[in-house]
Amino acid sequence: MLYGNMEALIPKELESELNVLQHHLLEKKIPVLILFEGSSGRVIGRVIDELVRCLEPREIYYHRFDPKNTPDAKDILGFLAKTPGKGKIALYDRSWYSSIIDKCEKDDKEKNLNERLDLSNIFERYLTDNGVLVIKILLKATASALKEYGSQYGPKKSTKSFLSMDHIDPMKYREVMLDHVYNKTNTVNCPWDIVLAEQVERTVIHAAERIRYRIYEHLETSHELPPVQERKVYPNPRLNITLDKECKNYQDKIEKVSKELMDLQIKLSDSKKSLVVCFEGWDAAGKGSAIKHLSHAFNHRGYEVSQIKVPSQEELDHTYLWRFCNSIPKNGHITIFDRTWYGRMLVEPIEGFCTENEYERAANEILAFERVLTSNGVILIKFWMDISPDEQLRRFEKRTNDPLKQWKITDDDWRNRSKWKEYDEYVDRIMVYTNSIHSPWTVVESNNKKYARLKVLETVAIRLKHELS
Repeated sequence: MLYGNMEALIPKELESELNVLQHHLLEKKIPVLILFEGSSGRVIGRVIDELVRCLEPREIYYHRFDPKNTPDAKDILGFLAKTPGKGKIALYDRSWYSSIIDKCEKDDKEKNLNERLDLSNIFERYLTDNGVLVIKILLKATASALKEYGSQYGPKKSTKSFLSMDHIDPMKYREVMLDHVYNKTNTVNCPWDIVLAEQVERTVIHAAERIRYRIYEHLETSHELPPVQERKVYPNPRLNITLDKECKNYQDKIEKVSKELMDLQIKLSDSKKSLVVCFEGWDAAGKGSAIKHLSHAFNHRGYEVSQIKVPSQEELDHTYLWRFCNSIPKNGHITIFDRTWYGRMLVEPIEGFCTENEYERAANEILAFERVLTSNGVILIKFWMDISPDEQLRRFEKRTNDPLKQWKITDDDWRNRSKWKEYDEYVDRIMVYTNSIHSPWTVVESNNKKYARLKVLETVAIRLKHELS
């Protein structure tokens, strides 16, 4: 959006410097997220327009976030889904901060607002720990400045036009942002840069200079923060379990609970909640069979099964949890995960697909991710399908000898089995460090396939009844 035939407001020297820095970021594969906040959408829009004019557009991604229409009900995950890949720059025209402030009520500051801001700090820490340079620009526009310089930032347009729509209460925004949000989120790893909105050229240049400074600072200094210490939250639910269980009257019970799940799905579909069911477990433990019986109990219009496989190059170019965002269901819907984000704490460290530092951060990052889910209406159920080594061997041999099931057994399955002890230790660490009140683990004793299927369906039914009551 240009205004007449005006020349670019950023001086050529500064523009050239920004172009060189952009090239360095691309070479070093550093993703950059620049978010703009402020009480005036016109000021934000004009500053971004001028910045875009002096950068290489093929590596720039612009995202406009309307606080009245944030990316689905899961808040921060919608913003995570738009974060840049390696070497790219994302410009956020408003962010999770506008959304947080918009939802803030007068009596909200001491509880819900603080909780949302805590999640915001955790989210930003996750981004920076994973190599994303986050630059936060607060364009501080006073009423007197807008009265004097407002016309320089472009003409006012019809509020019905998507080009100018800005659902922000300026008075509320200034009060909450400056009195509370700024102080709580001006952190060491993600500080705010305040740019005063005054004469348009000075404002644009000042914003560009702050961005230049932050990029130089990132390129020239160490920005790694000390690791967050893991915490043991609850006891390991795998301890002292009996894997061989009886299952009487299986057919009657499975039919009864399946009917119950159908009715509960209808109730879920009319709620402001959604359901995420996660399956992890040993090879041949019965994940596929449990998923099949669970999905058969649901109306296919309201669920999807997400099978987590080897990440694509695009997924590898983003932070680890990015690939899971688009599979998080909207309100009333269900996603069943066949394997999950726990690959970062299981197969990746064992097979050397992540660094030691990435593994050590994983438990806290995953707990934060799950806290975002559960605090935004997601009913999260996590299953670990547990069997004995002898039972796994019996099932492997049966698959090998059955022509109709040979496709289910691979060389990788046998190789993973040879590392049973190592995998077992990593599984116990998952249980100890990620079993929380927000997202507890349910261990399914799976030596008896019928018992395992029934326990999965009954657990989901019990949880849905509790959450929807």
